[in-house]
Amino acid sequence: MNGRTRLVEAGAGRPTVLVHGVGLDHTMWDEVVEDLAASRIVVRYDLLGHGATADADGPRSLDDFADQCLAVIDQLETPVDVVGLSLGALIALRTAARAPERVRRLVVVSTAYGRRAEQQAAVEERLAVARHDGMDPIASRAIDRWFTAPWQAAHPETIDGLHTRLTTTDLDGYLKAYEVFVASDDLVRMSAGGLVVPTLVVAGEHDPASTPEMAHRLSEDLADARCVILPDLHHVPPIEAPDTFTDAIISYLDEELTS
Repeated sequence: MNGRTRLVEAGAGRPTVLVHGVGLDHTMWDEVVEDLAASRIVVRYDLLGHGATADADGPRSLDDFADQCLAVIDQLETPVDVVGLSLGALIALRTAARAPERVRRLVVVSTAYGRRAEQQAAVEERLAVARHDGMDPIASRAIDRWFTAPWQAAHPETIDGLHTRLTTTDLDGYLKAYEVFVASDDLVRMSAGGLVVPTLVVAGEHDPASTPEMAHRLSEDLADARCVILPDLHHVPPIEAPDTFTDAIISYLDEELTS
């Protein structure tokens, strides 16, 4: 534990910081940590208002989450690789834009970027449901967006764990974070426009929200980026297909290790 932020570390070598999505916690990376930690220090932490990290007073901004990420990076005393998923990807982009000297390489996964009007309306509707009805309907709807019915049926323990994690997330912390997720499009696009950190943009082929179209658009707006679309996958590749996910990102992170 570092102050308010819950940290979990494994492995040895160059540090890689993993930033989870809204409503989840550091355990969303459980299935990929062993492979990543074979060649690097893996640092996971719980976002403000998630898992074992307490919510901070007052409203939340994307820069608050970037401040938290930078505080984690500061402990590692060397430029790090940062991997973020969904809201975590937005945080990673903002962190790298603000402090490019502290981020060596960036991997952004399932990134909402340049939402169209109907996509923006959908996330605003989900925020309204959470405000009115709490986490139970949000959990069920999120899981149905993230995984197909056959995948859910084949992985009941994983689905039960995710449902529990979502429904026990602090509601106020979730709402503040989801408000950031809903409202950060302009700031993220501004951050991407000036970003110089080498970046891998990853999307699942069948992600209905953070679409391959968004991934291609983001990679085109970045100065040094490559885009990978993972066949047949959806919103949470580290859980849905851990081996496919780690193969894609390790090959990228292991390039030019002396740079």
